[in-house]
Amino acid sequence: MKKNRLMSVLLAALMLSSAFSMFACGESTVNTEAGTTQTTTTPTAGEAGEAVVEEELSDYERRQLIPDNLPAVKYDGAEFRVMTRETFAGWQYSSEIWVEELNGDACNDAVYNRNVKIEDRFDVKISATEDTATQTAIKTFVTAGTPDYHLVGFFDYQSYNPINAGVVMNWLEAPNVNLDQPWHNKLANDGATINDKLFAICSDLSITSMTYTHAIFANTELLADYGYSTNDMYGFVKEGKWTLDQLSSMISEMYIDKNGDGKADTSDVYGFGYQITNPGDVWLTAFGEKVCSYSKENGIEITFMSDKTVSMLEKLLDMHYNNTGFSKLATQYDEETYFLEEKLVMAPMRFSAAYNTLRDMDAVYTMLPFPKWDEAQAGYYTNADDKFTVFGLPLTSAPEIDFVSTVFEAMAAESYKMVYPAYYDQALKGKYSSDATTAEMVELIMAGRAFDFSFQFGESCFQRLPYLIRDHLVNNNPNLSSAYKKLEKALGKSLDKILGKAYDLE
Repeated sequence: MKKNRLMSVLLAALMLSSAFSMFACGESTVNTEAGTTQTTTTPTAGEAGEAVVEEELSDYERRQLIPDNLPAVKYDGAEFRVMTRETFAGWQYSSEIWVEELNGDACNDAVYNRNVKIEDRFDVKISATEDTATQTAIKTFVTAGTPDYHLVGFFDYQSYNPINAGVVMNWLEAPNVNLDQPWHNKLANDGATINDKLFAICSDLSITSMTYTHAIFANTELLADYGYSTNDMYGFVKEGKWTLDQLSSMISEMYIDKNGDGKADTSDVYGFGYQITNPGDVWLTAFGEKVCSYSKENGIEITFMSDKTVSMLEKLLDMHYNNTGFSKLATQYDEETYFLEEKLVMAPMRFSAAYNTLRDMDAVYTMLPFPKWDEAQAGYYTNADDKFTVFGLPLTSAPEIDFVSTVFEAMAAESYKMVYPAYYDQALKGKYSSDATTAEMVELIMAGRAFDFSFQFGESCFQRLPYLIRDHLVNNNPNLSSAYKKLEKALGKSLDKILGKAYDLE
């Protein structure tokens, strides 16, 4: 069986994305096909303050050059206890923190070796415990005043639980945590910082913030059956012509009654499809819109509703319900299985599908960004499945905050230096072939990621506003304006009451 030809490209491109823009080095050129960055002038400190030049450094080597600036301390074998979510939808969340042993898998072994390095450096022991509902478990032990865990990971969309309960500390006040370092997700953290308070942090320790990024997967062989080459698809993207209209027009021709029964069912082949949950949340972001914005001058402003939003929903409903090439699937993440079985020419999925479901897919596929609203739109945008990991600092960690913040920062830094590169290495050792243009597409997708703060309170004070497009797609309901008017009053009250209290907003 042929191995997935995309894996090395995906992982190399992810490593080359936003983090590398933060290096304060000389000029560099990216060789996406080889998965390396060749640096022509990289000044580093030499003896007596002289500058030395490092040439042709690999991505891995460049990452190692960045110091974490953590203190040289020992903690006498203290245990660093982390609570994580239990395994969900094929992802073992505890593996972001801890693995039992070396097993020959590069990703597993990178986590193991990262921990050994940190444990030896600081004389600590790292452990992870899974829980079905970490967002409420943290309230239980903090309320009881027992320091059961130093760090707790929870789904991004469930952040409101511990924040509303007032049981987590402000990361901006944590010593030894430097949010300017490349191992912290600036895209996510800046948006979630309200009134100089950040309660749910995202870093390279949160591997899911990368693996759960949404993209359009496209079966190149099925595309060719309809007269579209990968170069055609890349051309649409590069020329700014990859729009919702283009997608909808293409898939209208893509339907095969596979079993010949004259009925459109799950045995047939469709141009595009998914189960209308998480991918449905991407459209607002993909079309350059946001649920809300924040500034110290104006506070939190709702930016969701506009004439464009109404038009967006109308076009999306038409594609979802009146296009023969669209398939509405029954269960969350069904699109991964149907794409694997070559029943979908294209599908919106998370990057994690490349590592799990599609690992042994026979057909060759590529990746594309979500389409624009129209050609006038400035760029291509996407977001991450709202179940990526963010971490909270329990109030009970306050007496040990130097210890906790030091180990956390070390884990984030070493994840950046060891774990992310391991994903690329694993793909390379698997001898997957490279496609430089696909790598460009992945970099484009990563550069256009947006992490809307409203998802952290979507089920709380935002009255499901981040999910309103999804909900209307599920119900084939075009009445967006009336629905928004019904929740607008409650939205204003809950924002003032809940966010005002949590973030000390006036």
